[in-house]
Amino acid sequence: LFVGRIQRLKAPDVLLRSAARLARDRPVQVAVVGAPSGSGLADPTWLADLARDLGIADAVHFVPPATPPALASYYRAADLTVVPSYNESFGLVALESQACGTPVVAAAVGGLPTAVRDGVSGVLIDGHDPEQWAKVIGDLLRNPADLHRLGGAARAHAELFSWDRTTDELVHAYQEARA
Repeated sequence: LFVGRIQRLKAPDVLLRSAARLARDRPVQVAVVGAPSGSGLADPTWLADLARDLGIADAVHFVPPATPPALASYYRAADLTVVPSYNESFGLVALESQACGTPVVAAAVGGLPTAVRDGVSGVLIDGHDPEQWAKVIGDLLRNPADLHRLGGAARAHAELFSWDRTTDELVHAYQEARA
């Protein structure tokens, strides 16, 4: 599963290139939930065109932005959520996925190393080489016990990021700064 704005900065092409490699050995289904925005509006069909060029158009399902309840259903139905962004300020998609019990494979950039606990609630990858992404994703998909373990810890990890906890920590930081 990929959720987010369809633009090159979010790197959904890394997932599609990885899926094409995986599809050589096993059936693969990819859901892309989102729509082009910002820089993605300059070429709104680039990702669908890439899926066609890679020979996986029938395995990639494009879904328009979804309501929160529908999005939660997508997260729960997925084996993995993939966040291959080149930069991510925080990683809300990763936390939403983990809150639904679905592990995340994410780029080790920006706030994602905070949002995803590597080896516990998901896997972080240095770089954007589709071969490496395909290996990590493929290894997880071939090992249901690993997916189950990561998924079980994913929700507990996501619960560490509640609004109450964030507010408490912000107030504490201000109190320390004032003191």
